[in-house]
Parts: sequence; C-alpha cells; structure tokens
Amino acid sequence: MADIQGATPLIMACELGNPQIVIDLLKSGANAKAARPDGIPAMALCAGTSTPTALTAMMAKGTSVNAADPQGITPLMWAAANGNADNVAFLAHHGANVNAVADKGFTALFFALRSKEVRSPVILLQAGADAKAVLPADGTSIADAAVLENNEAFAKLVVAQGIDLKQSDQQGRQLIHVAAASGDEELVTLLLSKGVDPNGLSQPPAIAAPARRVAPAQVGSGGGNGGGSATKGLSVADGALKAPPVQLYPTPPLLFAAKAGEVGVMKALLAHGAKADIKASDGMTLTMAAAYSGNLAALKYALELNPDVTVTDASGRGVMHMAVSNPQAPEAEQVVQYLVDKGVKLDAKDNRGRTPADSLTDNIREFYSALLKTHGIGLDRLGPADVANAANAANP
Repeated sequence: MADIQGATPLIMACELGNPQIVIDLLKSGANAKAARPDGIPAMALCAGTSTPTALTAMMAKGTSVNAADPQGITPLMWAAANGNADNVAFLAHHGANVNAVADKGFTALFFALRSKEVRSPVILLQAGADAKAVLPADGTSIADAAVLENNEAFAKLVVAQGIDLKQSDQQGRQLIHVAAASGDEELVTLLLSKGVDPNGLSQPPAIAAPARRVAPAQVGSGGGNGGGSATKGLSVADGALKAPPVQLYPTPPLLFAAKAGEVGVMKALLAHGAKADIKASDGMTLTMAAAYSGNLAALKYALELNPDVTVTDASGRGVMHMAVSNPQAPEAEQVVQYLVDKGVKLDAKDNRGRTPADSLTDNIREFYSALLKTHGIGLDRLGPADVANAANAANP
C-alpha cells in the first residue's frame, strides 16, 4: 500500500530512520527492494537516516548494498552525504563499492566531505577509497574538495598519503593555490615542506571562464515523499562547492593568498621563498591583489613589502582600480579610504579610459554612494564629469 505520492510504509520508515519500524515492516512482508517513484531505493534512504541494524534487516531480505538510484548514487553515498559514519563503516565492511562513481563523477569520498562529518572520509580512505579521484566536470581533486569544504585535516591526510601535488583543476589551480586562498597556513606549510614551488604559477586555459562547481550532495527537507524536515532529498546536481576566485592569468600562490586577505599564509609563503615582487602574468602585483581583498591588514602588510602604488597591470589598472572592484569585502571602505589618504588617485585611467571613480559611481552605486557622501573621498581629484557622476550617485 502506498500513499497518494507513491510512498510505501517502508519507504517512509526508511526516510524517517526508525530501525525498529523498518524491521517490523520487513517481518510483515514489506518489499526490501522497493523504491520511491523517483527511483531512489529504500536501501539508500535507510543508509542515509537509519542504523546498521536496519541495513542488516534489509540485506537479509535480499536488497543489495550497491543498489543505486537513477543518478548512480549508491547507499554508501547516501550514508556519506548524510554524515552517517556508522552506516558508512557498515556498508564498506559488507561489500559496498567504495569507489563507485555517480553520474556526475562523484565518489563516496566527495559526498562525505560535503557532509562535514569528520569520521566518514577517514573510514572510506581506510576501506580503499581512491584519494586521487577527481571530478570530470572541473578537475577538482579530493584534496581540493577537502579544502573547499573546510576539511583541512582530511586534506593533510591525503597529502601525507602521497597524492600528486602538481595535479591541476580546469582553472589551472594546483592544491597550493587552493590552499593559499583558503587561509590554511598549516596545509600550505606542509605542501611547501614537500617541495611545492612557492612561486609556481597556476596555469589557466587560454580563455578562462568561471567554472561551475557542482556539489557532491545537497541534503535538505522536502526531497522525499513523506514531507517534513525529517525527509531528506539528495541530488548530485544541487548546491555548489565554495571556490577561490577564478584567476584568468597565471598567478602565484602569494597572490592567491593576498587576494583572499590571508596574511598568515602570505607570511608563510614568504618565509619559504615566495618573492614579494612576483607578479601574475597580467602584471598584477602583491599590493594590487591585497587591495582587492578588502582586508586592511593584508593591504598594509603588502605595502610594507611592495610600497609602489603607481604600478599598473597589463590593462592599465592600478591598486585603486583593484580596491574598488570588491565592494562586498568587510573592510572595502576602509581600504579605499586608506589608499586615498596615501594619495592614491581616483581619477587614474586604465587602458580603456576607465577610472576607479567610474567604478565607484557606475558599477556599485549603492555601496559607494554612502562612502562618497559621508567622506567626500577624492572629489577634489576628480574631473567635472566624475564629480557630476559622484553627485548623482550620492543623490539618486
């Protein structure tokens, strides 16, 4: 018997996770191989929310530990995505394929990292999961994913196991670049101790575009047929891994760290041989990158090392152009004010004739109109047209 949405009592019991109800239903003849109308097997649902006791009962009735849903997501992946470490260990011990690949290229390790639960990735690794797996969509490695999901401890574990530290994603970023942007000083130091070049450039493709990173899993309410917060939905097509800023030009780790405002990593890289005067291939300097971060401490540190604020990149953009291009940064206003106080101009033109003031008034009017109105930043340095634009922005 099913409800109006096609869910049987066993399906609903597996979604809710009560092992005794699952066992009782199986004893009463419920079909252990049943699936939801969307094709997700009861075994997968139980793996996500129930216990090894329920899984044992399901297996005794003939259901497979590798029964996948239409997207290729196995019970092990469901357990990993839900952070159900006990079920991850049980399934791995009872023959689940720890290196099975879902349709989008995700293995159980990627799902486990997404869950934030700390034991499951280690259990999978000990069970033989491939620490060198990558996502075909964008080349994200297990180690990259661990960093992007704030599981640096696991990233360090797989680094210690000897993964390829020169492997790049489709944006040309190696683990050192991802780690530098993440702010994990310990991981960066570990990578440098293994011989990673502190001045090594990322190698993006000739024409780069921001990569769409698809998350290993998205778990939330409303995905099943039972309704309510206890019903979990899972899809490899939902959500997104957080990612460091896309760099369209070959860029060294130091500039990744500076652009993210990570002063500790900047210092670690410099202590291990990074060059303070190094530039990205488009001419971006350490100070420009730090100005973009919107982190005042990072900018001040960069200026100590590289005080020339007159240098421009290949597009003619200077430090102020970079500072105004990240208005959502927590200290964006302070960074702009600090540069203005140092005499950096708001009317310097890039190769297209665009000034930082143009960005202030045209591209991010709401954020900087208050800045211009409250502080009158640089109005004495602007041309008549820029002053008019600033006035319009301050009084829309």
